[in-house]
Amino acid sequence: MTFRYIFQLPFVTVLLLCWSAYGFVADAAVRDIDGNVYRTVSLNGMVWMAENLAVSHYRNGDAVRHARSTAEWVDAARKREGAWCYYYNSSASGAAFGKLYNWYAVSDPRGLAPEGWRVPTDRDWENLAGLFGGKIAAGRYLKASSGWSPPGSSATNSSGFSALPGGYRRSDGKFMYQKAIGLFWSSTKFVRGYAWFRNMNSRNAVLFRNDTGMGNGLSVRCVRQY
Repeated sequence: MTFRYIFQLPFVTVLLLCWSAYGFVADAAVRDIDGNVYRTVSLNGMVWMAENLAVSHYRNGDAVRHARSTAEWVDAARKREGAWCYYYNSSASGAAFGKLYNWYAVSDPRGLAPEGWRVPTDRDWENLAGLFGGKIAAGRYLKASSGWSPPGSSATNSSGFSALPGGYRRSDGKFMYQKAIGLFWSSTKFVRGYAWFRNMNSRNAVLFRNDTGMGNGLSVRCVRQY
């Protein structure tokens, strides 16, 4: 077995590649522009973040608007301006669940994901679900085995994806469902004002596909090809 480390700067990606009779198996960590480091997991030729995004700047260094108050959050949606917040504006929540972003931040051409990465498309999510029995069963394998309240329906996290129930912030500023539901943006627009996302809850194993308003605040995972 051989090992090779690859470093990419300034957004440092550290890859450990192991060669075996079954091919390359990748284990990786990625650093965003703010210096946050994320665990990752390799699944069928794609590398996914195994933690929720917590960056507060776009790739070019511009700040993403931090919308703390209800008025600020509503104003960002009205202006179609990218924004982030912590659930209940609690940095302790951010340490556990990352940040919540509206879709305008997700789709901003300055780039929310680290260099070489992207916010997953609707098709990326569909392909991920397909690896674990489709949407009816995939949540069981994708959800973290702890952190869900009540406990998440035999969640195994056998995928290593470690989905967390970060809840969301509605476009009117109200916070809802942390520890019960994990909601994750796709980069794919549905119709004007709405985009596709995926969600998992603590009561069943389903990976739901729904659309929601672009002014809502959801969690973000990022993905890249090997």
